[in-house]
Formats: sequence, structure tokens, C-alpha cells
Amino acid sequence: MSNTEIIALVATCIGVISFALVITILYKNYIGKMLSETEDGRRDIELIDTMIYEGEKRVQRREKALSITKSAFYYIFLVLAIPFLGFAIYSRITNGVVMIGDSSAMVVASGSMSEKNPSNDYLVTYGLDNQFKTYDLITLKKVDNEYSLRKYDVIAYRNNKNVNIIHRIIEIDTVYGVLRYTTRGDANGATDSYKPTFEDVIGRYTGKRIPVVGIFISFFQSYAGIVTVCSVVYCLWSIDRQNKKLEFAEEDRKEMLEQVFDLPSMNENTYQEMATDVESKIYYQGFCYQFNDKGFVSKNEMSEEEKKEFDVTNLTKVEKDGEQEKKTIFSSLLHKITKKETQQNKENINENDLPKD
Repeated sequence: MSNTEIIALVATCIGVISFALVITILYKNYIGKMLSETEDGRRDIELIDTMIYEGEKRVQRREKALSITKSAFYYIFLVLAIPFLGFAIYSRITNGVVMIGDSSAMVVASGSMSEKNPSNDYLVTYGLDNQFKTYDLITLKKVDNEYSLRKYDVIAYRNNKNVNIIHRIIEIDTVYGVLRYTTRGDANGATDSYKPTFEDVIGRYTGKRIPVVGIFISFFQSYAGIVTVCSVVYCLWSIDRQNKKLEFAEEDRKEMLEQVFDLPSMNENTYQEMATDVESKIYYQGFCYQFNDKGFVSKNEMSEEEKKEFDVTNLTKVEKDGEQEKKTIFSSLLHKITKKETQQNKENINENDLPKD
């Protein structure tokens, strides 16, 4: 590598790694803030709304489909990216050649075989139309012996500078008892200076190719590509890890809110078990939630009279059953609720509900 290439590589690596670190740090801070707000109750209204929304069957189906779609895209990315990256790294280790049995694959690095140069009249004379373009992925077949190669075969070989070349044989000569192949690219007007021997030959072109795919493999083969892919995978892993932390915290908080609400499931199935004339209202953080035997009815901002009657920092549950009204007040929930506290609150409520002598 030249000094310019080394400097460009270092600059690229620093830029990509820095970008990945900044993204993960910012996202971690964002999730940290969300976690704090979830645990101390500042997101309770949002979570309650989510619980009500997710209680609807059509929403449950939609959320399930969305979750499956997101997971599918994530795993499709991994299924595509990991083999590409593995193929590219292995290809780099093997100097651009991936051997599978007697076959191999190689990325075309130049356009020397992309078209027919008018000076190469043999291409037209013999109908040689097996050209390929830059970044095509071509397949090669291992050659059994030096006499198996014929004039006008397209071969891949390694020259005296250890560079892979894919050109057409235009002459076969014997020099000091050794067969040497004269090669030229179909798009070139000049013959290659180096004449490979059979020992230099990697394989013969089979005529099969996959267009464009090589551009991705070439990128993954580069140091910059490897660093970029690793950084992207790290970002995805880190973001997924932070999301799971937040999901666990939200589920814990929802579970505790459900216990405080004393509503096992905020969907219509639960309320079908209640009497038709039962009405529940829950006042919390400036909002009033109303439920009946069908389920959730409405959410409204508390009126000035209700704000005076009910402390907005407390959760107040008012249940009406005919002429009877039962009011339950929970202490401030604007802190980290533990499962132990939730259980104690429920026990205290049960004790208060016992008939007095």
C-alpha cells in the first residue's frame, strides 16, 4: 500500500469507528433517560395509553405482524451480510480466490474483458462473446494439466507481481521446454508483458457469472469495508441491547401499574365479567380514564374541580356499582415502584376494604 492509501485507510477507520461510537453513546444516553423516566413514573400516562391501545385485538394482531416483520428484516440482513463478509475475508486471505473443490470464484477488478477491441479481430472471426464486466463475480474451473488449455480460452492467473489477471490466451508457445501462454484482455489493444506458465494458472473461465455482486465483495474485502461492517453490526447489537433493557423496564412498570389499577387485563374480555352497571374512573397525573363493562371508554384531562378533589400526584380509583361508590387512593407513584411496595399497597387496600365493627 502507498502512503496515500494508508492515510486514507486510517482516516476512514477513524471516521467510521468514531461515528459508530457517537451513535451508540447518544442512543445509550437516550435510552438511559427513558429508563429513568419509566422507573420513576414520569412515563406512566404513556404506558397506560399503550396498555389500553395494545388491549385491542386488532392492535395485538398488527403489533405481532410488525414484530415478525422487524425480526425478519434483521435476520435477513444477518443472513446476507455474514456470508458476504465471510466470503470476502476468506477471499482476501486466499489472494482473491475462493476454491470450492475444483471450482473457484473471483471478482473481476477491471474492464479489460468488458468489450471487444476492434484490433482483436479473432474475437469476431471465432464468435468469442464470453466477455464480462468490472465487478462481475465469475466462476473458474481448475485445469487438470497444461495440455488441457486451448487457444482463446479465458484463464485467471497470477503474474510476476502476484496480481490476479483474467485474460484470454491468444498464443501458446514452448520456451526452453516450458509451455507459456500469451494473454490479452478483449478490450485491450496490447498483449500482456508477462507470459504465465501452467503453475501460474488459477483456473479456466466457465462462462458463468453474476453481475454487480462483486462490488459488495470488493467493498467487504477492503479494510474500510471490514471496519464499516463490523461497526454497523456493533451499532445494531448495541441498539438492540439497549432496546431490550427499555422493554424489560416498561413491562415491569406496566405489570405494577396493572396491579395498582387492579385490572388484570385492559381489554374487553375482562370487562365482560363485570356487571353492566359498573363504572370505573381512574384519576392520575391530570388525566381521567373511564372504563365500563365493555372496556376502555375515554381519556380526558381532569377538570379544575377534579384537580381540587384529587391529588394529581396520586392515583385515585373510583368504582361505582349502582348507588355504591368506592374510592381507593394510592400514595404517590412518581418514584421507582418495587414489587414489594406494590404488594404492600394491595394488602393495605384489602385491609381497608374489610368491614369495620
